Amino acid sequence: SNDTAITILWATQSGRAKACARRTIRLLQSSYGITNIRGRCTFDDMDFLSLGHQQLQQPSSQQQRHFLILFVSTTGDAEQTSSIQKTWSQLLSKSLPNTHFANVNFALFALGDRAYGPDAFCAAGRKLAARMVQLGAKPVCCIGYGDDGSLNGGVFADLDVWLEKELFPVARRRIGVEESSEMAHAQDDDTVIETDLPYEVAIMPPKAKPDSNQDGIQEWQREEYSQYYCSHFKHSCPTTAYQYNHQLKRRVENDAAGDLNNAPLLGRVTVNDRITANDWMQDTRHTRVHVLGKMDTKQLPSPTTNGYQTLPYQAGDVATIIPSNPSSLVERFLSVLPPSIHALADEILHIQYQPNRAGTTIMNHPWPERCTLRGLLTHCTDIQSLPEREDLFALSAYCNSNHTDGKDQRDKLISLSETAGAALYGDYIIREKRNWVDVFYDFDSMCWEDKKDEEGTLLLTISHVLTLLPSISPRHFSIASSPSFMKLQSSSCSNVEEVGFELELCVAIVEGTTPFGRTYTGCCSKYLASITPSGASSPTSSCAEGSDIVRLWIHPGSFSKLPMSPLIEGQDDTTKHRFFKTPVMCIGAGTGIAPLRSLIFEREAQRLSNLGQTVLTSPSNDSDILPDDADNILVFGCRKKVMDYYYGNEWEKLTKSKRLHLIPAFSRDQKHKLYVQRALREANGGELIARHMLEQQGAVYIAGGSKMARAVKDEIVEALGARLDGGEKDAKRLLNKMKRTGLFSIEAWS
Repeated sequence: SNDTAITILWATQSGRAKACARRTIRLLQSSYGITNIRGRCTFDDMDFLSLGHQQLQQPSSQQQRHFLILFVSTTGDAEQTSSIQKTWSQLLSKSLPNTHFANVNFALFALGDRAYGPDAFCAAGRKLAARMVQLGAKPVCCIGYGDDGSLNGGVFADLDVWLEKELFPVARRRIGVEESSEMAHAQDDDTVIETDLPYEVAIMPPKAKPDSNQDGIQEWQREEYSQYYCSHFKHSCPTTAYQYNHQLKRRVENDAAGDLNNAPLLGRVTVNDRITANDWMQDTRHTRVHVLGKMDTKQLPSPTTNGYQTLPYQAGDVATIIPSNPSSLVERFLSVLPPSIHALADEILHIQYQPNRAGTTIMNHPWPERCTLRGLLTHCTDIQSLPEREDLFALSAYCNSNHTDGKDQRDKLISLSETAGAALYGDYIIREKRNWVDVFYDFDSMCWEDKKDEEGTLLLTISHVLTLLPSISPRHFSIASSPSFMKLQSSSCSNVEEVGFELELCVAIVEGTTPFGRTYTGCCSKYLASITPSGASSPTSSCAEGSDIVRLWIHPGSFSKLPMSPLIEGQDDTTKHRFFKTPVMCIGAGTGIAPLRSLIFEREAQRLSNLGQTVLTSPSNDSDILPDDADNILVFGCRKKVMDYYYGNEWEKLTKSKRLHLIPAFSRDQKHKLYVQRALREANGGELIARHMLEQQGAVYIAGGSKMARAVKDEIVEALGARLDGGEKDAKRLLNKMKRTGLFSIEAWS
């Protein structure tokens, strides 16, 4: 029988799965006239299990069948994203019958990156599909696989192939509609302009306009705007972000259910030092942030010590930061908007959001209800991002035909958005890094106003602009500091109790040049690099205002089960240099050193605390510690020792103190390149991996780029396979077991 209901859901970390869903929704509507599409949200935004409940209460002849179209991204080491974690936990419940989704048919498009290896590629989507089948759901077509590394559009190029060959043929059969040539070419007329917009904008009276000359105070920090910006920022809060009370004490996990305050933390940047050589090509920063409080304190629980953790965060956690756009870029974007909109840049806007009016899937969170256009563009919109093909299609409707080049520009935008124009899109947008500002500049007919007409012929209004622009995406950075070690150092340096707590980041500034010589920068890394630290701020001051204040959340990372149990005296006491029962090997390259530094110093802090010490001491014997005697082993790779050896002085000091066995890999310091995986393979006569993991039962943590992480994992599998009876099959089984217990984990990124 035909399916009577279509539901489209996505699980996304960076927004790609949502963008794929958005394109699919638009094509289903334009090509098949299908407008009754439910869901249009993340898995955790709806009660996913309820889609299968009806079959338990009704006879099969009366059951409503559901047709689900699912888009699922993979994150981390083959993990589910944060926007499906609650649903995934429910799906894994053993109490669910194998007929729970017997009334559900589904199509699934999985997103991933082949650079992570075949086991991790699209793993989250494959796991979800398998579990759905176990619970009785029926796949109606082959799973689609989107690869970030695909030419001319990454996952979107793969999406178009899947839609054309798999999903749309199934949709025609199951929904009982045929493709209409009139609908398929609806973009050739003016009906694609959105008329039922989700935003209504009014200009506040001039008398209500506040004094804008507040030196150093950002608009989102001002009292008259703060609550509205805070409401907007809350939508970006990671699902697993920690909750804090007035005293910035971290609440016990799950203790905050039903009483969440998703407002970001506010922290002052107190250190922002370059840690690469000044003449080196890469600018990498060591950044320290002093967290002072939360943006919204009205909903915080009352101060109490019950149900709170001792430490503000854990070693290996992640800081998620909301960046702001530079004023120069905002001014440039304002200059390419229609003059009538540009004139409103510093007026106070009253923005009403009406979600029921949204005809399509919008790519932003509800904007602040009260703000200026300049403030919104600076702190809320992702105008530095690369417009997706669906964005270009939407923009094509606003090319004014009265402009000399209006029709040509409109046709070009449509061509860029089509499957046949994937190569053109790759050349124009991806390889040349053209952002929203660049597109508005190049396609100036969108912003053209006919001065001869009193009412003008402007198609693009401020409400359209607010509907089109995406919200700024927060960026994730592994915390490079140990909370216990920082607390230990702080207590030894000062008797004054500080307000809040500190954390440190290791940030590589993204900047480069395109094939045609266009310069580009990373939104958040450049934002952090531009902050001048306020070294004069008092540690006891809780004032969170100024240009050196950042908005952030903290949430668990990939290394949440760091082994901390000490050796029991008289038992397992095999070496005088060992303190911990489980040795740890950290393997990383580049800024992957950040979480590894956090793990190593967290273990050192516990050891020092147990010994009643606060600083490392160096023994008189200068000989290096052997791998079998070491609590901590670090295999770290970079290009040159004198250029980008991140935290090299700290590693040398720990090595001399016999608290670390260091295996460096400086890839360009010798004739033949030496990478981390080779250094790992050759260490300890080729026996390091097997002895550490099989004989010492040690933990292994890997952090850095996806290609490096995959190569290192392959080395580990090969080394273990040579020792185990079952070869590489047993090696992979062992790694999966260690992963479940937290003794093996990977944090990688592309």
